[in-house]
Amino acid sequence: MKMGCIPLCFKYEEWQPLNKWISTPVDPLFKGCLYLITPLKMKTLSRIVKISALAVILALPSACKTYVHFKYGLTQPKEETPDQLVSFLEMHHYPTQNMYLFSDSAAYCKAIRNPVFCRNLLGHMIYNHEGKLLLRDTTLCQWAGYEEIRLLKADSIYVTSPGLELGQILPHILPFGKSPLPEDVLTNPDFTVIVTWAKFIGSYNNRLFVLSDAIRQNISARIRIIWLNIDMQKSWSLSARQKVAIR
Repeated sequence: MKMGCIPLCFKYEEWQPLNKWISTPVDPLFKGCLYLITPLKMKTLSRIVKISALAVILALPSACKTYVHFKYGLTQPKEETPDQLVSFLEMHHYPTQNMYLFSDSAAYCKAIRNPVFCRNLLGHMIYNHEGKLLLRDTTLCQWAGYEEIRLLKADSIYVTSPGLELGQILPHILPFGKSPLPEDVLTNPDFTVIVTWAKFIGSYNNRLFVLSDAIRQNISARIRIIWLNIDMQKSWSLSARQKVAIR
């Protein structure tokens, strides 16, 4: 089975409380990333759905997991509704416009099967005006991208990456939440940024939603943002075996 990595990143000062529980103390120069080995080829729906939780299943002792859950408010993934997601966003003062979710479990699983989408879970993907994915260094933390987005220029040429075009995603997602103001609706944007987030990862979302500031600061390109939620949805009617659990 082919394997891939999803980096889960911490600041160095956030690692210090964990040093007493891990065999090799974290070096101050260390990037602060845990690489979680994830299968890219799945045969059953239950295995596919569990990919969305891999970014928070840490291969650390239980005491360390307890610390991380406490600090970031991680919770067990559960089925959500659009209204519940909007309430979560409002409670934490996150954006409530330009929110999207997968139309059904089949669309969700199709995306998860794609290794490019899998590598960018709980991170972002940048598409040019032709719907081509911009090449980025996936060995960096999934939250690394603020400056990249802030400095995007419409008249610059960027290297693109094959494997997942914007046209393969847009037909399979639906909007929810508050509708954007007419003046905020972009037609023919220079770039489209898709950011995947989840309610169950708690305040980890801070590192994702901060990218909205990078877009506002960019004065050289017209950028459309799509906040794509990856929580399980009640409307999908998943069986008990297909639901995600963090242990």
